[in-house]
Formats: sequence, structure tokens, C-alpha cells
Amino acid sequence: MSSPKEKLGLVTEEDETSESREVSLQNGRRLTVTEQGHTQLVEIRGEGGLLELRIQLTDAGPILQMDAIRMELKATEAVAIAAPVVEVHASEKLALSSAEVSVKSTGDLAIEAGGEVRVVGTMIYLN
Repeated sequence: MSSPKEKLGLVTEEDETSESREVSLQNGRRLTVTEQGHTQLVEIRGEGGLLELRIQLTDAGPILQMDAIRMELKATEAVAIAAPVVEVHASEKLALSSAEVSVKSTGDLAIEAGGEVRVVGTMIYLN
């Protein structure tokens, strides 16, 4: 069995429009760095070639794409997301922890459900 150091290899491919460098990682993964004009692309692909992580460095800024079994973010202070649009899509359940939850809106706030809506609390205030 070969050691991880022996698995590492560097492959450089060049054509007229792009240059690509590839490194073999453990468990059949591949790290590829490609430059195409003003765009640089860093990708990690699994053994079967499926994309796991892509960082696209563009003139407008970086674009991060990840495809994973599980993702975790952990911070000792806070996690902040700032964007014109934030979407969360959960096909089974969207769970919030036991901490206080606050939803604020400077405009309208709509709650839509395809089924029943239950509100349970010690005291419920409605305007």
C-alpha cells in the first residue's frame, strides 16, 4: 500500500485559453486549479468525478459552491449572512435550537402553510 505522500502528483495541462494543475489526494479525490482568462477555478472532486467543492475567483469576487453529505458551521461569537436574498430549502424539516428566535421585517411578513398552523406558547400576543 502506498503512502499519501506517494499519491501526490502534479499534472499541468496547457492549451490556448486555459492552464490547469491537478493534485491527487487521499481516497481518490482530485484537487484541480484552472486559470481561464481572468477567472481562476479551484475544484475538489470525489473518486467518481463528482464535484465536492468549487471556488471560482472572478473579477466580481469569489463564488463558493459545495456539495456535501453534511455541512457544519461553528463560531464562538456569531455567524452572519448578509445578502439581498437568502433562501433556505429543507425537504424534510427546518429546525431551530432552543435559543430565543426573533424575526423582524421592515415590510410585510407572510406565513404560508400547506397544512395546519400551530402556535404554542405560555402567552401569545396578537395585535
